[in-house]
Amino acid sequence: MNLKEQQYIVTLANYGNMTQAAKKLGVTQPALSSYLSSVENGLGFPLFERTGRRLIPTYLGEVYLEKARKILALGEEFQQQVGQVISGYQGRLRVGVPLRRAPQLIPSALKVFRRSYPNIDLSFQEGNQGALRKLLDQDQLDLMLCNLVEPQSDLTYLTVYRDPVVFLVQNEHPCARYAQYRDGFSRPWIDLKQFESEVFILQHEGQSLRHYANQVLESGGVQPIRTLLIRNIEASAQMASMGLGVAFCLESYLQHMHFINPPQIFSVGERQQYAEFSVAYYKERQLPDYTLHFIQFLKELLEFGSSR
Repeated sequence: MNLKEQQYIVTLANYGNMTQAAKKLGVTQPALSSYLSSVENGLGFPLFERTGRRLIPTYLGEVYLEKARKILALGEEFQQQVGQVISGYQGRLRVGVPLRRAPQLIPSALKVFRRSYPNIDLSFQEGNQGALRKLLDQDQLDLMLCNLVEPQSDLTYLTVYRDPVVFLVQNEHPCARYAQYRDGFSRPWIDLKQFESEVFILQHEGQSLRHYANQVLESGGVQPIRTLLIRNIEASAQMASMGLGVAFCLESYLQHMHFINPPQIFSVGERQQYAEFSVAYYKERQLPDYTLHFIQFLKELLEFGSSR
């Protein structure tokens, strides 16, 4: 920010003398005199009356000086903020969070982050992945949190948590006795073919959990005969617990659900399926240190939650 004109005029007023002001500014007296004349010619009116060697502000000069001093003060404040932003002491971080994860992530992330970065303005936007992507495109977000389904070529993705995909059935389901422990699975494994005749309570196409469910069903060679579509993931889990069908869920979601009759939880498929919960941002964006630390805080919060 170049405030040379205001600095020169205010210094002239402070010293009231061309020679002393020039010495203070580190310029020659003729150069400063020429500069003042140029400013006054541009205004069409003198800023100072010349009385011998004294410079006395005119009325216009007094008006100019009042505004110039405010401009200089704002300029100094701006330069301080520039330094704080560059050093990471001050800044802004806007994060998009999926609706399903917002109640668990936002309070904890905000509390931990503010403790380390009290002068960083951390804000959140909630929504589904489509809505959050639009906000990212409109430069209203710096980071977008999402379950990685179809990576976009213009974004960088950093996985912060691998969330196991699990299968839910009613606690008293007769097929539950066929479950067995297998290496590489987060829960007792059960053959999906045992449930082919059941109602599969699935999310709608386009929801990330439906994407993972489709992958599990395909790997298990199962084509549900009867399906029931519902968007709300907790509702589908509650329905499975009541014996209204079977459902898929993510392990971390279950930690925050409360059941009257908790369901049986199994792993299914040829291998353990995971949702890659990730931080996404534009490839050309350079992340400040406080943003990198936020991502690390997020990893630690999610890992701590999974170990409880």
